[in-house]
Amino acid sequence: MRKVGIISFLMMLQWSLWSQNNIQIDGLFNDWSELDPVYIDETGDGQNNGIDIKRVWAYNDDVYLYFRFELTKEINLQENNELAIYIDFDHDINTGFKINGIGAELRYFFGDRFGVIEEGDDIDFVSFLPIEMLVAPSVSSTEFEVSIAREINVSGINISSDTEISFRIEDNSFNGDEAPSDLFGIEYAMNNTNELMIDDVNLSRSSNTEFRLLSYNIENDQLFDPSRRLAFQRIFQALQPDIIALQEVRDFNSLESKNIIEDFLPGETWYHKKHGFDIVTVSKYPILFSESVDGNAAFFLDVNGQKVLLINCHLPCCDNDSDRQTEVDIIMEYIRELKEGNGNYSVEEGTPIIIAGDMNFVGDSNQPHTFLTGDILSNGFYGPDFMPDWDDTNLKDANPYSTNTISNFTWFNPNGSFFPGKLDWIIYTDSRLNLENTFSLYTPSLPSSILAENNLLSGDVIQASDHMPIIGDFAYSTVNTNDLLDIDFALYPNPASTNINIDAGNQIFNKLKVMSEVGQTLLEKNELNSSLITIDVSSLSTGKYFLVLYTQQGRLIKPFLKIK
Repeated sequence: MRKVGIISFLMMLQWSLWSQNNIQIDGLFNDWSELDPVYIDETGDGQNNGIDIKRVWAYNDDVYLYFRFELTKEINLQENNELAIYIDFDHDINTGFKINGIGAELRYFFGDRFGVIEEGDDIDFVSFLPIEMLVAPSVSSTEFEVSIAREINVSGINISSDTEISFRIEDNSFNGDEAPSDLFGIEYAMNNTNELMIDDVNLSRSSNTEFRLLSYNIENDQLFDPSRRLAFQRIFQALQPDIIALQEVRDFNSLESKNIIEDFLPGETWYHKKHGFDIVTVSKYPILFSESVDGNAAFFLDVNGQKVLLINCHLPCCDNDSDRQTEVDIIMEYIRELKEGNGNYSVEEGTPIIIAGDMNFVGDSNQPHTFLTGDILSNGFYGPDFMPDWDDTNLKDANPYSTNTISNFTWFNPNGSFFPGKLDWIIYTDSRLNLENTFSLYTPSLPSSILAENNLLSGDVIQASDHMPIIGDFAYSTVNTNDLLDIDFALYPNPASTNINIDAGNQIFNKLKVMSEVGQTLLEKNELNSSLITIDVSSLSTGKYFLVLYTQQGRLIKPFLKIK
């Protein structure tokens, strides 16, 4: 088998970041919304407790084939399944591998992570690498999207798609489902007017940026490896971060980490702290307090007078779903207790919170779900669920895309069988932080002009680590801790026995709370979008209460009396 050069393959992964015609391999699927399925399968025809295929989509541009398929069962596509795709590139049953009425030049077995290409009497085995396959999401799901090169050249085997292809998706377990459910394949006519567009790359920060966060798994202390030092130096100098969350700093302390950063980025005072086995944060801003959070760590920073909480994470790797979920639950318990005033360090309401690091989200989808929503899995151990943002909403996923691509992978091992995946995350309170720019630096796909402008080499990121450095540029939201509005509004009757009417003229309310004198929330209404509201207070006991009204600009608070 001819080996494909790493850099040559990586240079081929030059997908557009945003384009009307492009599909993004990011596991979000919103870019498929205008496309109809090319096949709808009968529901319930899969084996008992097996994979049941529901719908299948296909698309192409001038470089790639794209497939999306929806299942009734949540699976991890990279293991523990027998799902396969068979693609007849020339729509000719007489060429390729004969299976159920098509001649497949490519067959790929997702759960075993290898494929077979075939042309005439020539056969070869392939990983994702030579066929340029990307798959998303990296966690378990009921639907997936896949990209594959339209032209594949390996070991003298040359296959390409032109005017029409046919393909099959099959569960090869006993009595497994298949699409289509009869002979032959799903036919797809190529649209050769869909051009793959490549947009400009923006590594710079906007004038609104308050601070730039870099999260970086340096892969087993490789930041300290002299043979990789220049690659790391070019990366750090190109990115110019203010706060650096490092993972896999194993045999070195935070002072040694700080000294290297200081060599790369001189002229600044850098603060530093290490917790646990491998968590280090280096910051231009003072670290007011820090502590371990079950193998991860919380750092309270003074960022230009605003306290910011950064939780730097390195969650358990690989198939260790149980321990990874436990650490996620513990981190969310930590945030909940801080917000309720029960932590080891006091935080004011509205303190910006960022969770960043190598999350190793390659298994159960519950783990990122818990981080974003506060839906703790083990409530008996780690307490009740809660809304983690200060405005009682979910946290936000920055979702950085790899530069000059349509993929959000942040980890890549060209010598392995696992697909490039989204392992590194930045999650934040978007009620208090505006995300100005975010990206995962992927130097192999950068145009030579961008490389030269930033003094980078194409292979820098690959040489440095198997993880990409991910960037989040943040500005403080216009709504901050000083969000009490001096706007009068009518509240009547007051005292009230049954209903209270609220009228603030042109001021639109988003939600409201009724709180007791000790701060307990007794009534709550969301998504009001109104300036005139009536609420039923008949269930309240006689006494004094506070009405809190939320707007886009801040909060309005007024007391009222409840009588019989």
